[in-house]
Amino acid sequence: MLRLVVVAVFLVVLSPRSPIAGAEPPATPPPEPVRGQRSIGIGGEIGFGTGIGPALHLGARQFGLYAAAGIMPILVFGNEQGSRALTFDAYRAFELNADVYVMPISPSPRTDLGLSAGYSGNTVLGSGFNIGIAARHDLREKLAFTIFGGLEVFPDARDHLAAHGYPTNRDASLPHLQGGVNLGIVIYP
Repeated sequence: MLRLVVVAVFLVVLSPRSPIAGAEPPATPPPEPVRGQRSIGIGGEIGFGTGIGPALHLGARQFGLYAAAGIMPILVFGNEQGSRALTFDAYRAFELNADVYVMPISPSPRTDLGLSAGYSGNTVLGSGFNIGIAARHDLREKLAFTIFGGLEVFPDARDHLAAHGYPTNRDASLPHLQGGVNLGIVIYP
């Protein structure tokens, strides 16, 4: 019986299908994903950077111009003057961002990461500037998922809020600092 067990183990070890007999020949690596052109892209975005609306990407894969516009909520927290009572007001605004982006980091052949900065215009808060992150992940040859967002600064926001009916008996808490992230899908024709 012992001889039978030894012969069976010997056959399993030397079998050509046995993982012990030798390593499989190395498989050929999968081909690199095919990237289409990244000069002109049209997409749609949603988020707290520019709300919900269209986006345009112009440039090269690692640098270029990004413009997004949309309708978005502006949430203003504050206090009544002479009181600690918290107030909350909401406004609907149209926002336009025009940014320059640089994406020097490519952690994978399909992903680019970097920074963006530029102009922010808002119908309620006025004109300002922004700085933030930029990321793109290629889903297909002509389709990509994007993330753009960061901090927006509107220096004259208090004056613009008063012009849009913000109560004069309230102190707005940091209305000039806004920000958020937009998620988008971009088609590269």
